[in-house]
Amino acid sequence: MTQIIRIPTDRISFFIKALLASLILLSMISCQQNSIKFNEVILDNDIINSVFLQNINEPEKALLSGYLFAYGNECVPSSTSAKCKILKELKLENECEEQHKVFINKWFKKVVLMKHKLQKCPNLPLTFAIQNTFEKIVMSRVSDTITITFRIKGINESQEKNWDLEQTDSYFINEGVFKKVN
Repeated sequence: MTQIIRIPTDRISFFIKALLASLILLSMISCQQNSIKFNEVILDNDIINSVFLQNINEPEKALLSGYLFAYGNECVPSSTSAKCKILKELKLENECEEQHKVFINKWFKKVVLMKHKLQKCPNLPLTFAIQNTFEKIVMSRVSDTITITFRIKGINESQEKNWDLEQTDSYFINEGVFKKVN
């Protein structure tokens, strides 16, 4: 013969409420772990967002310094370019320092173009015929995806050509490494 155990309804109600509260709390905590979200103008009209740079996280620092390295001309102690000012804010005054190249390479190890550019330092010497100037940099992040938009004005003095380049690139962060999305 089967015995039926009767549990008071107030205990069942309490148990269900406690279970639901636990599930809601758990979902809130798990969503907050990767809820990084921002959209910051880092450079515009020669104005640098120093507050953002002083509080920058490692992935954003790697992405920003990698792009400054790849597309900007060499910095020397007397440089006054926006690129060099940003690197000073990031405490990366010598972009060819081995520690800095290892740092960038760690994050970009799956991005072939960046690995190629890192083999030559400086990437664009100060005395090079090609001179690039960063005009604007915007960085945004939603969870594990970081997007960088930059505008560069360039000139090739030997060929008397100039250009305006505006580009947006997005990266997914997976296990401490960037994977290019677009």
